[in-house]
Amino acid sequence: MPPASALRSVGPLHARTADALRMRIVQGIWRPGDRLPSQEELCDEFGVSSITMRRSVGSLVAEGLLVRLQGKGTFVSADHDIVQGPPQLTSFTQDMKIRGWRSTARTLEADVRRASPDTATKLGLPPNALVAVIRRVRSADDEPLAIQVAHLPATLFPGLEFHVFDKQSLYQVLERVYGVRPATASERYNASRLSVAESRLLDVAAGSPAFRVERVTSDSAGRRIELVQSVIRGDRYTLAIQLSARREPS
Repeated sequence: MPPASALRSVGPLHARTADALRMRIVQGIWRPGDRLPSQEELCDEFGVSSITMRRSVGSLVAEGLLVRLQGKGTFVSADHDIVQGPPQLTSFTQDMKIRGWRSTARTLEADVRRASPDTATKLGLPPNALVAVIRRVRSADDEPLAIQVAHLPATLFPGLEFHVFDKQSLYQVLERVYGVRPATASERYNASRLSVAESRLLDVAAGSPAFRVERVTSDSAGRRIELVQSVIRGDRYTLAIQLSARREPS
């Protein structure tokens, strides 16, 4: 078994620890169905904190290499050759929970303004319609991960800009206060690099790799309720997608 001390010397500690865990799966040291040692045992073996180990294991859960079973522990996935993403529409808060991270937010802006032509078109609104704009820095375990700018029809969500979103999910507010539940969404991902202003907010070097993500969310009635544009650090976020072969009729 490779020694726990054989971590690569570059990159964040949680990423290096995840690499070492991943290597044990790839090399067959941990086989499909095997239960991982407890978090305390792994922390002792690798000499890392519980926060670092939780991030590392959460990354492999997000990749589909590991699965968490409530009350039983964490296991090597039986089909870890297929990388899986979230099976359903999730908020940022829910996505971070799946990955084993604690999410927080810092609100930079909360206002109501006239929608740009592009925003109005994507939300199916008339020209110059009013939208609530919520701009936040999203963090995972207190480390900045993403900048998100959400645009929502002001007529559907009056007073939304007055809510505090630093410690609660936007989707939870939409459902609890306005009775609107997100049902479907489409997303578009582009590879990019961080600008100087973005890098300062995310506490990384300018020009660092990033994902630019645009999501349009609809409710069960088919109304477009949100356009959110995100810039996510590429060094901390993994996008994983499950694909299936198309079966032709015999």
